[in-house]
Amino acid sequence: MRTQESYAPENELLLLLVRGRCTPESQEQARLLLGQQLSWPYILRQAQTHEVFPLLYRNLQTLDLLGIPNMVRAELETACRMTALGNALLVRELQQVLRLLGDAGVPVMPLKGVALADSLYDDITLRVCGDSDILVPHAMVTQAFHLLLGRGYTAEFTEQFFADLLLSSTIEYTLAREGRGFCYLLDLHWGMLWGPRWDGGAAEDLWAEARPHGCFGVPAYTLSPEWEFLFLATHAARHRWQGLKWLVDIHEVCCQRQIDWENVQEKTERLGWEEVVRLTLSACHTLFETPLPAQFPLRGLPPWLQLFPHDLSLRSWQHAFFPLYLLKRPSDRLRYALSVLFVPTLDERQLLRLPCPFLPLYYPLRPLRLGCRWAWRLLLAGLQRLRIARH
Repeated sequence: MRTQESYAPENELLLLLVRGRCTPESQEQARLLLGQQLSWPYILRQAQTHEVFPLLYRNLQTLDLLGIPNMVRAELETACRMTALGNALLVRELQQVLRLLGDAGVPVMPLKGVALADSLYDDITLRVCGDSDILVPHAMVTQAFHLLLGRGYTAEFTEQFFADLLLSSTIEYTLAREGRGFCYLLDLHWGMLWGPRWDGGAAEDLWAEARPHGCFGVPAYTLSPEWEFLFLATHAARHRWQGLKWLVDIHEVCCQRQIDWENVQEKTERLGWEEVVRLTLSACHTLFETPLPAQFPLRGLPPWLQLFPHDLSLRSWQHAFFPLYLLKRPSDRLRYALSVLFVPTLDERQLLRLPCPFLPLYYPLRPLRLGCRWAWRLLLAGLQRLRIARH
C-alpha cells in the first residue's frame, strides 16, 4: 500500500491529481499537500514530461486552484489550450482516415489517442495526443498502407524487402503527412507485444471479439473491455511502465470498464502474458491504488522495475533486451534475442543504402553495426570511470 511518506510532496500531489476522477479522499489529501511549500517548476516539468498536465489542471480547478502561483496557472492554461487545438485537428484527420479505409473495405480500429480520450474521459482535451493509432488485420496491412500513401502520407522505405521485413518482425509503422503547417503522425498497427512471432494468435482473438462502434460519427470497430485492457497493458510493458499517462489510462479502464477478469486470465495464460499483466496491475496499484482482481493478487515488484518518479535510463543494449524479463517460454526468449541481433531495421537502411540485389547483406550488417555501437559505448563508459578514479 502506497503511503504519503513514500514520495516527495510534489510527486504525491501529481499521483493524486492526474486521475480521471478524484475521490473526496484524494481531494482532501491534495488540499493538505497544496498547503505546503512546493516546487512548482518541478511539478510542471514532471506533468509535461509524462503528458498528464490536462488532468492535473482540470483537477486543480476543482480545488479552486488552491495555492497555485499565477505563472503556473497561466502556463498550464496555455499548454491545455494548445493540446485542445492539436487534438481537434487529430479528430478531424482520424475521421478522414477511418472513412478512407472503411470505404475500401478495410476493417479499422482506432487505438489510444483522441478516441481513448473521448471514450475514457468524455473529453478529448484531457489527454495529450501527439499522433493517431489505428489497428487493421494483418492480411490487409499492405492495402491500408497504399491507401494512406494515396492520402499523402509518406514512409521511410520503398523497397518490398523492408515492407516484408516489417510485417514479419514488428507490429506497427509510423507514417507522416504535412497539412496546413501541421504534421499528422499515424501509427499503423497490425499486432501486439513485440511482433508476430510472439503474438500467439492474439490479433486473431482480438478481432474475433471486436465490435462495430462509431468513432466521432464514422463507422469503425472497438476493442472488447478485456482486449482494451490487454492492449494498454502490453503497450505500457513495451515502454517499461515509464509513462504516467499510459498507467493512468489503465487505472481508469480498470475502474470504469466491466472487465471479465476470468477471461483476461484465460487469455494471458494461453498467450504467456501473465507477467506482463501482473506487473502492469501491480504498477497501477502501487501508484494509484488501482483495485486488483482476485485473479491477479498483488506481488512485490522486481528490483529491475523502477516506477515514477525514477527515470529508468537504461543503456540501449539493455533496453533492447528488456523483453527477456517478460517472455515466459525459453524458446520465445531465444527467438527474441536472435531477432534483436540479426534482423535488420530501418536504421541499417538509413546508415547504408544498398542496391536491391544486395539487400540480403543487411542481415550481416545488423550484428556488425550493433557490435561497433555497443563496443564504442563500453569504451566511453570505461574512459569515464577512469577519469573519475583519477580525480
